[in-house]
Amino acid sequence: MKYNASLATMLALASLTVAAAAQSQQPAMPKKLIEYGWDVPAPDFVRAHIREMEQRPFDGLIFRLQSGSNVLEPLAWDEARFAGDFDNCTNIAWEKFTDNFVIVLAASNQDWFDDGQWTAIEHNVRIVAKAAKLARCVGLCFDAEPYGTNPWAYSSAAHRDTKTFAEYQTVVRARGAQFMKAIESEFPNPKILTFYLLGLFAEFCKPMPTDARFEQLAAHGYAFVPAFFNGMLEAANPGAVFVDGNENAYYYTNSASYFEMYQCVTQRARYLVDPALWSKYRAQVQSGHALYIDQYYGLRAEKVLGNYLTPKEQPKWFEHNAYWALNVSDQYVWCYSERMNWWTNTAVPAGAEDALRAARAKVAADEPLGFDIRPFIEAGAKREHGETAP
Repeated sequence: MKYNASLATMLALASLTVAAAAQSQQPAMPKKLIEYGWDVPAPDFVRAHIREMEQRPFDGLIFRLQSGSNVLEPLAWDEARFAGDFDNCTNIAWEKFTDNFVIVLAASNQDWFDDGQWTAIEHNVRIVAKAAKLARCVGLCFDAEPYGTNPWAYSSAAHRDTKTFAEYQTVVRARGAQFMKAIESEFPNPKILTFYLLGLFAEFCKPMPTDARFEQLAAHGYAFVPAFFNGMLEAANPGAVFVDGNENAYYYTNSASYFEMYQCVTQRARYLVDPALWSKYRAQVQSGHALYIDQYYGLRAEKVLGNYLTPKEQPKWFEHNAYWALNVSDQYVWCYSERMNWWTNTAVPAGAEDALRAARAKVAADEPLGFDIRPFIEAGAKREHGETAP
């Protein structure tokens, strides 16, 4: 049969039309912007100030319990000390902030092979999950970054001399399942927002010899994270959702980076997922992105690109990144800051709130961004390298 280019083109256009029609019948999830940073409040502050807090352009926040966050501590907490947290969580009068999370942290010297320690950890996890449920949160935020002793590195693991990486992966996966079951015993079907998940390992999420991937992962500082997540995913109820928060989006300077990571999280990350869990991964894992205000406005301790942008260019970079982060996420974007405080209106950079509102409005209205960020980034890079004056 002779190939008919015109017919092929018509068929392709018809298929696209059908796909677009089907997609229009399944509207995308509303995009949600979540706040977190060094200004992270405790439940008592949120309870007292929620009306003012909800004037900010967010859909929710990540907050911490006053009495503890490091759930991987290998000693069981006294639940009585959380009575104040439980009371305040119960009495937060949310209105506009619909999507809120309680944070759990991961620094720990726990022993993955110690059943007694993991009984204590499960107890701690249940306490935080209980507080999140009392606060009518949508779930927990799990920050795997160890602000202290790193439990994820095989290179410094307690039994590295007698236990192989494969043996560690097996027990860590089992602990991930225990961790998730403990959460869901108090909070069925939660959303688990992470600051990074398998997208952190993009260099391993591509065709390569299996042995090479295994060897390189073993040397990574977060070597056990994939196994832990596989355990969590395997144990999770069908209604649970995991969000890969893509912390590396802090530094993006173009829209293409968002699309590349979205493809990595939704497709290529499965190189690090047990094939038996692929369908579950597809159904229950979302791609999110991060924003970092201190980067765009040059507020960090060290000098970064934001220090070399003008006061006009800084909010434009922020708006650009907020726009594309929201556009290319499945649902959640989290906005991080350090040397400012949204809730006490301390050191909020000029134009930051307007930039967020503008980006959100354009995304909601399905409008283009309306400007090209490249000239600003290029000008800032030239100033950074001394080619032009600030």
